Amino acid sequence: MGRSPRPGAAPGVPRARRARARRGAGRRAAGRRHARGSRPRALRGVRPVELTETRYQVGQRLRHPQFGEGLVVEVHTDRGREVLEVVFDGQLRRLSAGRAWEVVDGHGAPAAASDPGARARGPAAGAPAPDRRWHPQSERAIARWVAGEVAGPTRFALRAESERWAGWAGTGRLVSLDSLRGVERFPHQIEACVKVLRDLNGRAILADEVGLGKTIEAGIVLKEYILRGAVRTALVLVPASLCEQWRAELWEKFELDFVVSRGPAGQWGRHPFIISSLETARHERHRRRVRGANYDIVVVDEAHRLRNHLTLGWKFVNDLGPRYLLLLTATPVQNDMRELYNLATLVRPGSVGTFAQFRRDFLSGHDKRTPRNTPRLRHLLETVMIRTRRADTNLMFPPRRVETVWVAQTPAERALYRQISEFVADAVHGDAGMPGRPHYFTLMVLQKEMGSSWAAAASTLERLSESPDGLDPKRLRALAARAREVTRVPSKVRTLLRALDRLSGEKAIVFTQFRTTQDAIVEALRAAGIEPEVFHGELGWREKEEALDRFRHHASVLVSTEAGGEGRNLQFCRNVINYDLPWNPMRVEQRIGRVHRLGQEHPVKVVNLAARGTIEAYVLEILDKKIRMFELVVGEMEEILGTWQLHGSFEDEVFRRWVEAGTPRARKRRFAELAQHLMVARRMYQQQKDRQSWLFQPARGGEPRGSEARTAAEAAEPVAAAAAPVARALVDRAGEKGR
Repeated sequence: MGRSPRPGAAPGVPRARRARARRGAGRRAAGRRHARGSRPRALRGVRPVELTETRYQVGQRLRHPQFGEGLVVEVHTDRGREVLEVVFDGQLRRLSAGRAWEVVDGHGAPAAASDPGARARGPAAGAPAPDRRWHPQSERAIARWVAGEVAGPTRFALRAESERWAGWAGTGRLVSLDSLRGVERFPHQIEACVKVLRDLNGRAILADEVGLGKTIEAGIVLKEYILRGAVRTALVLVPASLCEQWRAELWEKFELDFVVSRGPAGQWGRHPFIISSLETARHERHRRRVRGANYDIVVVDEAHRLRNHLTLGWKFVNDLGPRYLLLLTATPVQNDMRELYNLATLVRPGSVGTFAQFRRDFLSGHDKRTPRNTPRLRHLLETVMIRTRRADTNLMFPPRRVETVWVAQTPAERALYRQISEFVADAVHGDAGMPGRPHYFTLMVLQKEMGSSWAAAASTLERLSESPDGLDPKRLRALAARAREVTRVPSKVRTLLRALDRLSGEKAIVFTQFRTTQDAIVEALRAAGIEPEVFHGELGWREKEEALDRFRHHASVLVSTEAGGEGRNLQFCRNVINYDLPWNPMRVEQRIGRVHRLGQEHPVKVVNLAARGTIEAYVLEILDKKIRMFELVVGEMEEILGTWQLHGSFEDEVFRRWVEAGTPRARKRRFAELAQHLMVARRMYQQQKDRQSWLFQPARGGEPRGSEARTAAEAAEPVAAAAAPVARALVDRAGEKGR
């Protein structure tokens, strides 16, 4: 038998939050005892303002004459106006604390208002006069009225005009839109931001499908609260790899000056606007300082990492207690409806009741993935979540055509590629001394550079020969000399020139990973009579903008490194040429996403240059033929890789399989296994997408038909069967590593 909750306990409210509420009640009681004759200690740089004291607490249960009994989940005190957020039968209501609501249970309760007309009639004879407390502005206004001080009509007219302008900036209007730079505003984004401000009080799960602009929505909400003076400090928690991208976008599009907190000291409390990875912020070294900063708003990207309430991440965000909280995720539920409950409870405790109530009302027996009573569940989720599907918008994405152009390598190039690959494999898997381990990352880069340009590979070989650190310097010098020889007549440059000729003068972006390769491409294009624009990370921001402006109005070719694949919108161009192919699918997607995004009006053409027998050819075979990555919407590939949950990066997995297989037949087998893993991950992602679409779709005509309700459960069986051998293989591999 389960234990019944103790009297006064708040169902659905974490124990830590109830404890904080009790400690807060004690502090408020102590403050009331010493209020007369004392003044609050002024905070540094902040003028003390007396507010109406809170009379209600989170966790109390109130009785409303119309709605019945409800649970207090939030108490807001702003400018002397106390507002309660109370859940009545699964619906969130806002009540004024000006009335003495009857408290059913809870501690520190005000006197119950048993007679609704008692306040109107006044105190009974002989009863002491009630202790009325007013906001300081009201006290001053009453004192002037009693003293007969009356302002003139001009002052009244000015005050009325100021109130009218204050109403112009109500929550139904976004005041930040005119200050945004280079941000395309779509109706679904505006509606989402207005709902966050007006209906959800700044605490929401933004769960739009991938590619619909959740980042833009979060940025607009941030800018709105900052302009309105409701937010002075902000914390953005994102994956470590996206910290700089978020910082750049918030500055370039919203003019918000965020800094990335790194290192042992960090920037906690030193700067009002901070970006950090969740792992860094929750670290024991920083945790106390982050909590002590008392951030007004917290934004969490990739919030599906918080779906488990037992993780340190969920507990850390729950303990921060910000006034406003935005969770961004395209997959709020993956394997268990408890994950959805955990996110909703994090945003607004009590909105979906306790988990026992949630399980009783919305879960079908032992099936944790398929909900029941979905209309009511959708209605509850509307109080904490905003989800827009592509089908709900009128957005049209142009088609994407992908072409692979195979580079015909010369016999000397093929032989050199094979010899350097053998050298890399020997260095990584050497004798007991493991001479290649100090250079593991450099050797991986060398393998990538061979797929890019021989000039880049020659430079790395020469650097390794100067400081071999256990490698064979004689062999390195010989390979570097041969790489310099084949650099004179690179076959890949000739293939690029032919691909540009077929575009008939249309604008094209040529992407490469390496600066050395970029220099070689620019030199070859100029020799062919084409003057390209150059874009890379070493340019200053003004030089970058000028280069893009010249490409937009004059030049036909832009040669860019990966810096052009992040955060730049180049919809005026529709042709992308991948001179070399990154092993990480996300980088390929970022490149294509610069032109194939909202606002593109023409079909997009993607040209991939690769040579047969290279590692890039194997990767391209997997991405294009097996999982059809180029047919996916921008952002979906990241969700697929997240479904697989690699122990390392995708690049590490590719490189490991390449160096472990010494023959073409062995490599073909190893990369076929990798393709199988990704195919299973894509099927699992598609199932999750279908299940969530069914759950979060707008209610039309009540419950889905029985066949529709069984779709998710039936679809799970073949996916689980296909995933079983793959899962066993991953477990076996993990066991081998452990041994």
